Amino acid sequence: MKKLISMATSLALIGSLLTGCQGGTPTSSQINAVSTPASTAAAANNGEKVKISFIDGFTGGDGAYMKKIIDGFNASQSKYEIDQLSSADEYVKFKSDNYDMLVIHSDWISTYHEDGLLRELSDVYKAAGISLDDFHEITKSYTKYDDGIYAVPLGLYANTMFYNKKLVKTAPKTYADLVTLRDQLNSEKSGIYPMGVPLTGDHQWLYMTFLTQYGVNYVKDGHLNFDTDEACNAFLALNKLIYKDKLSPANLGANDHLNSFMKDVKGNTNIQSALMLTGGWNYTAAKEKYGDDLGIATIPVLGTEQKVPAGGHNFAVSSKVKDQSKLDGIAAFFKYAYQPEVMKIWGDAGQTPVHLKTIEYIKKNPDKYPISMVTFDILDKCEILPALYNVREQIKYANETVYTMVIKTPNLTKEQLMPELKKATESAAELAQK
Repeated sequence: MKKLISMATSLALIGSLLTGCQGGTPTSSQINAVSTPASTAAAANNGEKVKISFIDGFTGGDGAYMKKIIDGFNASQSKYEIDQLSSADEYVKFKSDNYDMLVIHSDWISTYHEDGLLRELSDVYKAAGISLDDFHEITKSYTKYDDGIYAVPLGLYANTMFYNKKLVKTAPKTYADLVTLRDQLNSEKSGIYPMGVPLTGDHQWLYMTFLTQYGVNYVKDGHLNFDTDEACNAFLALNKLIYKDKLSPANLGANDHLNSFMKDVKGNTNIQSALMLTGGWNYTAAKEKYGDDLGIATIPVLGTEQKVPAGGHNFAVSSKVKDQSKLDGIAAFFKYAYQPEVMKIWGDAGQTPVHLKTIEYIKKNPDKYPISMVTFDILDKCEILPALYNVREQIKYANETVYTMVIKTPNLTKEQLMPELKKATESAAELAQK
């Protein structure tokens, strides 16, 4: 790795982070961000437009918002045309079909950079009239390497707390507050618990919250390292939340943090949760369900300090792009997109832009951007996953085997858990090899 690892800005979620590509549907208040009608732009140019192929993974509702940005650019000028595809197989297609540009998750950049798949963008930044100083400081931890800049930050999404105002009068800020809420709800008798711990679905967000908030340093020699007492204690704290403190019912299934919050737990119809820890991708559904009774706040401190796992979306360019006219078109797109009136569309999608001028623009209309406003407050406390090679593969054993053991084993002990943490570390070390 050419990049230096900084644990101060280094933790976040993968696997389940892909849910960060889901979102709501466009609203009537969303701007069109079009400066010139498409027909006028096309008529103004008798020559053939420079085509730029672009792929993203926004197959949920937020795809419509990205399309709005792309369509606005295409209609704003007559020289370039970006052809967009949203696909759940974005990364596979990017490699196999030679796309010029893509949206890449922050945790993927280090691997793609190491594999030589991304183009260095300093000249494109300059041509677009932008710099990394135009974005929140956290973005430098995953876009800038010793040999240059390899991505343009789009937005950041952080673990967030949604709560039912009818059940939660004051948003919990600490673990002790959750215990108090449990007692107020009389959870074991009423079947209404403070939260739900799912088998799968945003689960990596949850255990990463414990790791980050307990200050666990889980990077060693270029790979993830869970084989420590500190990591074990953080996982055991999650087990304690379920089986000793009973802040969540045991044995919930896939996505039951969401289902129990939305009162639709199959097989557990009497179970309900007063809050859920999730991300902006569930905002549209939750808002539709609860309306003004939906509360949104920073996640509670479940460990010893306030840290918030986060992930990010970024634009990047294929290393195969050599055509200067395409590079000029990509620079023109960035110049267009990073206008606050345009980039705020990403805030409309329930996402959080990290472009500083757009942040200031959104702050002038806080009621329209509840997710962004909560995330803005904790940007300095967000932790992005370490920039390690093949990190999505490295973490799979912890995501699947370790996590399942933690939430399925009543009163789990250190002696039971440590062998699995050792296996997770050995697996990560092997997968870190290029």
